[in-house]
Amino acid sequence: MAQTALMRLAAGFPVVVITGPRQSGKTTLARNSFPTKPYVSLENPAEREFAVDDPIGFLGRFPDGAVVDEVQRVPELLSWIQGIVDEHSVMGHFVLTGSQQFDLVAGISQSLAGRAGRLELLPLSASSPLKTQLDSSADSQTGPWWTRFNGFPNCSPGFR
Repeated sequence: MAQTALMRLAAGFPVVVITGPRQSGKTTLARNSFPTKPYVSLENPAEREFAVDDPIGFLGRFPDGAVVDEVQRVPELLSWIQGIVDEHSVMGHFVLTGSQQFDLVAGISQSLAGRAGRLELLPLSASSPLKTQLDSSADSQTGPWWTRFNGFPNCSPGFR
């Protein structure tokens, strides 16, 4: 369902932004939906530094667009992306992921108004991780991990 919505946005906007809380599947959705696009994460200190110090050089590596993960780490990139998509209005050119931080959403609204479609992901439902229905007989002490940790497996110290 989310992938269908994402592809519709990519067909109608030069920039698609996927927002949501940590571990909600933003990166996985973006990478699986656009497997031929280059991928770069701004969590990587070297990539982040390059994007801050030389945004033209950073974005110049992606003439056909890219999946840029964790864009909230370098919000000033949004203005540079605006210039690129204004010059080359190709639908689905950039796919950006980021947290739901107010500053990021405001930056998208300001810099990319009319140029970006936004898909907000919610946390995984309790049945999503294993694509199964909940075991209704499980109690809160012995039930499946996803019922005890609200769909966030990394909240469990023993889960890895």
